[in-house]
Amino acid sequence: MVLISKMMRTGVAATLLLAGIVTGAHAFSGAGGTATGVGGGGRYALRITGKIVCTSCSLDEVRKAQPDSYHLYQLTHKNGQVVVEVKMVNDSARWSALTWPPRLWVRAENNVFQQLIAEQNVSKDVKITGILNNSRTFDVLGVDVQG
Repeated sequence: MVLISKMMRTGVAATLLLAGIVTGAHAFSGAGGTATGVGGGGRYALRITGKIVCTSCSLDEVRKAQPDSYHLYQLTHKNGQVVVEVKMVNDSARWSALTWPPRLWVRAENNVFQQLIAEQNVSKDVKITGILNNSRTFDVLGVDVQG
């Protein structure tokens, strides 16, 4: 009986110790929404300011036509693609670490992506809000076309 009691106390102590370690590690990693580490699975909004260069075109086509243009990114969605010249990102370190090569898959509501590929928005400034995942998938949450 004493042996069973001692084993149970040891088991409970070990469980509490592991629970404390796991909880501390989880809090340190920032899981759950606010991780700032590049390699972490943090999910927080990036805000990108840029210009829509062209729709229904490829990054290679734009580079051939405009060899002096920089910071070009191709965003590909199931309903089309767009090339955007990125001027500013609120977390440029994360953006730079996860966007090479500069072609990203986009998940977005159809009406949100339509704002990006609308012909009348070519050459206009745009603000894109989304979540960039480690899988190089950009979940676009909102698009604000300027002008």
